Amino acid sequence: MKPVLAHDGYAILDVLARYAHVIDNADWDRLGTVFTSDVTFRGSRSAVQGWAGIAEMIGAVRPYYPHHTTDVLLGARTDGTVRAWSKYFIVRDDGTAGSGDYLDTFVRTSGGWRIHTRRISRGDRSPDDPGGASERTFTVEMWLSAD
Repeated sequence: MKPVLAHDGYAILDVLARYAHVIDNADWDRLGTVFTSDVTFRGSRSAVQGWAGIAEMIGAVRPYYPHHTTDVLLGARTDGTVRAWSKYFIVRDDGTAGSGDYLDTFVRTSGGWRIHTRRISRGDRSPDDPGGASERTFTVEMWLSAD
């Protein structure tokens, strides 16, 4: 992968920040500012496609804890897409935290950069974690590879 141009990197970081605001506020009408309409969104136990799938899946999570995205790596790929690998963490009502990783492929659309595929891996969690035990599965090789 090659470095991402500064203006593209800024736009992609903006999308990653917007994701948390849109999702955490259940602002489903704004999913198009983050994802392509044919997005694939998958965790270790489930996968959905499209905005309605994301809204249904995340809308069903109870209790829901807001999250924060951090530590973003970006790489430009020869096919014109950009790969992003970032960490996230949540803070629960009881003060405990959970974390994980996002592995995204961004495509340029007429509206700007959007996430076309998102893979999620939960990490650094104990076996009795309310959200499930760690399943950290991402590697540098995965970030560098094709979806």
